[in-house]
Amino acid sequence: MSWRGATVLAIAILVAPGLVAVRSSSGGEVGRKVWMTVLLVALLTMVVFVVLSLVLQLAGVDGEAPVIAQHLAADPQQQRLLQRWLERARWARFVGGFAGLVAWFVGTMARGDILVLGTGGIAIGAVLAEVHHIRRTSGPRTARVEVRRVSDYLLARDARWMIGVGAVAVVAAATGVWSADTRAATWWGLGACAVLGFARLAQQRVATRARPAVSENLTRADDLARELAIGRGLARPATFFALALVARSCFAMKPTIGDVANVLGAAAWITAFVLWWQNRRLGLDFLTSGPRNPVLA
Repeated sequence: MSWRGATVLAIAILVAPGLVAVRSSSGGEVGRKVWMTVLLVALLTMVVFVVLSLVLQLAGVDGEAPVIAQHLAADPQQQRLLQRWLERARWARFVGGFAGLVAWFVGTMARGDILVLGTGGIAIGAVLAEVHHIRRTSGPRTARVEVRRVSDYLLARDARWMIGVGAVAVVAAATGVWSADTRAATWWGLGACAVLGFARLAQQRVATRARPAVSENLTRADDLARELAIGRGLARPATFFALALVARSCFAMKPTIGDVANVLGAAAWITAFVLWWQNRRLGLDFLTSGPRNPVLA
C-alpha cells in the first residue's frame, strides 16, 4: 500500500522502451509488436496493482494508520488506541464507498449520480464504524462519570458547515413544495436534512458513550479519537453527502426556475466533491509527509 508511487514509476519505465522502439523502427512490424507487448505488460501491471490494492483495503490493511498514529501521539499506548480507531474508521469508509460505487455501476448501470451513491456509502460506513461498540457481558465494570457533550469535540468549522448545508436543504425542500413538478426537490431536500439529523444523533452517541476508568494518557488519546470521529468521521461525510442531495434537489427545480437550477445544482455538486476530496481517508494522510511533532506529547 505504501509503494503506489514506485508502482506508477515502474509502469512509466515499462512504457518508455516501447515508445523508443516504435520511434526507431519508424512504425514497422517489429515496432508495432514491441508496442503491443509493452502496452499489454503495462496494462497487466496496472490491473494487478489495482486488484491487489482493492483486496488489501477490503481486508483492512492500512499501511498509513501506524504512521498517522505516531504523528498524533508520542506514547505507545496512545498510538495503539488511535491506530485501532484509524484502521476501523478508514476501513469502514472505504467499504461503504466501494459499496456505493458498485451500486452505481450495477444498480443504475452507471447512469445514476455517482457522487450521491459514493458519498452515501461513505457516510453510512462512517456511522457504522462509530456506533459499533462491544460491551462486556459479565464481570465488574468501571467507568468515568464526567459529562461529555458533542460541543466539547466538534470544531466550529464543521458545525458551521452542517448548519449551513441544513439551512440550504430546508430552503430547497420548501421551494419544491410550491409546484407539483418540483416535488422531487422536496424529497431530496428532506433527505439531506435527515442525513444531517442522523449524523447528529451518531455524534451524540460517540460523545456520551461510556469510557473505562483508564490512565490519563489513554483518556487524552480517547478524547482525540472522539474529536476525530465526531468531526472528520461523522460531520464531514454527512455534510458532503447532504450537499450532494441538495444538488439533486436543485436540479429537480428546473421546471420552475429554469437554468438557474442547473447553476445552483452544479455549484452544490462541485462543492460536495471538493469537500469529499479534502476529507478522503479522513483527510489525515498529510501527516505522513515530513517530520512533525505529535499532537499529543
